[in-house]
Amino acid sequence: MFGLSGIAGAATAGANPLTALLNGARRLGGIYHLDYDKAVVITDDLIKREAGGVPRNGFLLAAATVPTKETNAPLDEDEIILLRVRGTAALPNESELIATRLAAMRTADVREQRPATVIDNLTNGQIEMSAFDCEVLGTFYTDTVARQPYVQWGADIDNVYSGARYFVYVPSAEVLSFVASYPEKTTEEIENREEPDLIDIGVVRFASTRRRAVEAKMDNVPVKVRVTDFISRKTAVLGMTRVGKSNTNKTLCTAIFEHAARTRTNIGQLIFDPQGEYANVNEQDKTGLRLLGIGSDHVKIYKMKPNPEDNQEFPLAVNFYDTDEFPMVWEMLGDSLADMNTSYANAFKTAGLFEPDRSEYPAGSEGERQYWDAVSDVQRGRLAFYALLAKAGYPGSSGSFMLRFKMAKDTREAFEKEYPNVIELTNQKQGICTVKTPRAARAVVTWLSQRIAETLAGKQTVNTTTWQNCDPFMAVLTVFDATVGDAVLNRIKTLVDFHDPTSRGDLADKVWIDLTRGRLVIIDLSIGSDNVTKLLSERLVFRLIDRANQRFRANEPNVPIQIIVEEAHNLFDRTKVGKSTVKDDPWVRLAKEAAKYGMGLVYATQEVTSIDKRILSNTSNWIVAHLNSDNETRELSHYYDFAVFADGLRKVEDRGYARMKTFSGKYIVPVQIAKFDHAMINRAREAAGLPAINP
Repeated sequence: MFGLSGIAGAATAGANPLTALLNGARRLGGIYHLDYDKAVVITDDLIKREAGGVPRNGFLLAAATVPTKETNAPLDEDEIILLRVRGTAALPNESELIATRLAAMRTADVREQRPATVIDNLTNGQIEMSAFDCEVLGTFYTDTVARQPYVQWGADIDNVYSGARYFVYVPSAEVLSFVASYPEKTTEEIENREEPDLIDIGVVRFASTRRRAVEAKMDNVPVKVRVTDFISRKTAVLGMTRVGKSNTNKTLCTAIFEHAARTRTNIGQLIFDPQGEYANVNEQDKTGLRLLGIGSDHVKIYKMKPNPEDNQEFPLAVNFYDTDEFPMVWEMLGDSLADMNTSYANAFKTAGLFEPDRSEYPAGSEGERQYWDAVSDVQRGRLAFYALLAKAGYPGSSGSFMLRFKMAKDTREAFEKEYPNVIELTNQKQGICTVKTPRAARAVVTWLSQRIAETLAGKQTVNTTTWQNCDPFMAVLTVFDATVGDAVLNRIKTLVDFHDPTSRGDLADKVWIDLTRGRLVIIDLSIGSDNVTKLLSERLVFRLIDRANQRFRANEPNVPIQIIVEEAHNLFDRTKVGKSTVKDDPWVRLAKEAAKYGMGLVYATQEVTSIDKRILSNTSNWIVAHLNSDNETRELSHYYDFAVFADGLRKVEDRGYARMKTFSGKYIVPVQIAKFDHAMINRAREAAGLPAINP
């Protein structure tokens, strides 16, 4: 770019930098009506043709100039008004022009000639007159920042003239790029002597039909955006399937990775990938985000069935039999059962399966006895819990799996007669036994269930009183028996997709470490039920927000984290839209409070209505492609002035053709998003000090 934010003014020894906006411009006509919101521009067919066409939503510049001396004569008004074409407008003598055009066309049709050959030049010039209805977007005017001339922007006009004062211009390609990319530099960047990190997000595109833009060499005008606009802020990428949402997300992720590498900043990126598109090198792109790193230093992929020979891939699932991970497993099961409110389901969800706190019991021997009785109840409840997982079909075990529980001598001896070598007596005096496999736990609980059933039927063979009086054990046993607890058991079975007996540790803790180290983390959700993937993603986001909150309260510096949600309508809960509280909806919580933690959200979806309004209202960046429903465009129209583009968004289906509003941008810019390619990957790798690779 030619440096309109100060360089041009300095080079011309104090000349008005606004005149540079008219360099290479083509005069289109003049304004014959102007108010604060709109302008009517008069022109004719010859000028429109020479200007390369005037597409709807195109940008025009209005300036009080001297014709033919636009760049070397002072402006009558030290401002340039930016207009956007909305449609055509009627001229005051429109009815007369229509009658003349009709007569010319009828005569030309009868004589089988062109209309221009059957009428005189004066009449021909009159009937070619037309007008455009334009929206006033705002004003470019001169300012001084850090003692430099600066092209400032105001989102309105501060005066209206009734006389014909302004000529209207189609900007040159260079100036159009400046307008579409404004601001080239912000006032803060100039004052702080900072160079913004800009990327070419695509090229200006006002219409689906590009014939005249190509002829006028206006089809490849770059649009630059700040990478920092998309860091720690909310971004909506909207559009139907196959119109370029994933392409946009990959471009942004690569740019942020490159920016982080170049600035030596840790910026973690977490991608929820429902189709496995981001986790793999796909045929469409001939490349993939996983190629941004070597091994797991820069990119880690968590998936259901990782390739053990691939050092970038790690298990996504959790080992439900890892007793150290019981709190996390219990939380996942509780979330899964949240909508079940039957008495046995509530008893199960509230079963006391966590270790008691000694401080909650009285001091002395009596308190000690109560405490250890509570410990025994928890141990018996957990025995039933892991037996339940075994019954639900969770395979395998854990290398460190071992459950302790107290069993009376006569009960143990009766069990061992039927099942020898299943349990091990570790403390004969206190009757402490252990089992070392889930299968053994299931055998013990199955046997106890049968004995309790006999007792209840009046056919007692073994004394099971202490087990029947153990509330945690009985709450789980009701589900285990599946006599009235079949629905709960079936719901627990749906989580088996996220069980991996080879996994170690809490996924959320591992991902948090990856993100704070600036890695790109891809969660491959292509395998697993919708309910489970939604549950896992929500839990992971909750945990990350909590970890960021802890860091914030400890007065530690934020670590920027980007969360990218592809096909967001599958993970966001539309039944909660507008109804949930902030604390029980992770996505709303992310939108409302995570900005102060440096956490950003990029959500891509074809259903604007599936997104909670509290998320939409906190969204700073919008990239919107084709939407096929007026219900969706009507919702979108509540934000900025997307209502202007609603008809075009429904009509035009061109891939990658979007309307974009960024945090720094002052208005919506129609843009053809650049195609994600391997050159982007290699540029980012170079910034990270990695060698170029072939896809």
